[in-house]
Amino acid sequence: MDRLRFLLRRLVYLVVMLLGVATMVFILTKLIPGDPTVANLSQRALGDPEIVAAFRAKYGLDQPIIIQYFKYIGNLLHLDLGTSIRTNNAVLAELGRCFPATFELAIFSIIIAAVFGILFGVISAIKRNSIIDQIVRAISVTGVSIPSFWFALLVLFFFYYKLQIMPGPGRLGNMFSAPANVTGFYVIDSLLEGDPAKAWDAFRHLILPGCVLAAFTMGLITRTTRSNILDVMSTDYIRTAKAKGLSGTSLILRHALGNALIPVLTVIGLGLGNLLGGMVLVETIFNWPGVGQFAYESVLSNDFPSIIGVAILIALNYMVINTIVDILYGFIDPRVRIQ
Repeated sequence: MDRLRFLLRRLVYLVVMLLGVATMVFILTKLIPGDPTVANLSQRALGDPEIVAAFRAKYGLDQPIIIQYFKYIGNLLHLDLGTSIRTNNAVLAELGRCFPATFELAIFSIIIAAVFGILFGVISAIKRNSIIDQIVRAISVTGVSIPSFWFALLVLFFFYYKLQIMPGPGRLGNMFSAPANVTGFYVIDSLLEGDPAKAWDAFRHLILPGCVLAAFTMGLITRTTRSNILDVMSTDYIRTAKAKGLSGTSLILRHALGNALIPVLTVIGLGLGNLLGGMVLVETIFNWPGVGQFAYESVLSNDFPSIIGVAILIALNYMVINTIVDILYGFIDPRVRIQ
């Protein structure tokens, strides 16, 4: 019953927050210098007042801003994000097209970040102040500090251009066509299509961008895991367990790690939300047709409906992930109550 009330309350918060996000982004897009008419029409079309007037009327740009706002909110309440000025397609359809690519890459990246981040954090805590600890901490600091766009260019240069052991940008090689759209995940759809070679190629295309995106979150998870395990190791129940003869590794894995995972779970949730928002530069460098690349192209063309749609999608991702993380707290630590 408590969880049901919690979910209903979060649902109300979600609606209110999305309306707030839509309002703020709508205001900000109107403050951005530039005119969608100039960005999307040719010079010849701009010279024809009738074409310009028809374009502005089609997208409601000829109406007062307050009318545009209430019309947009009314459409939003009916799950209508409007029409993309750049592609002339529904924004919701465009997001539905590009989100699976971002979701597949984000899930792959967060799995890498979580597995290696927790593993490195545990090793670093067990080998505290040793040379292994220093190496792991250096790796985590590097992952947090290195700019993702520079790291993306670096791995492409070495592994694709120089060594030629990894595929280049894109989701598939030129010898393959896109699989039938079932889940939107190329690896899974290729397997469902009965083409393991295509699935393997799609998986290999995930590795470089996935590792680039995982580096930052993995560094945060490593540092958070190490810090919290060391904090837990100083508690009374851990000292009691030590007095009973439990070894260091067994003590950490069986008793300390579970209690240290709640802050780690928060970092994983925030990292996944960040990845689902679409990493603009990394997706652009790897020619990954996801939310980040869609947002980049929308900004270049002053495509206000698409920009607002991307912002709402990012806000929705964070809200859903935070709700899931809060629920998982109770499963990891029964002492945590959902209120």
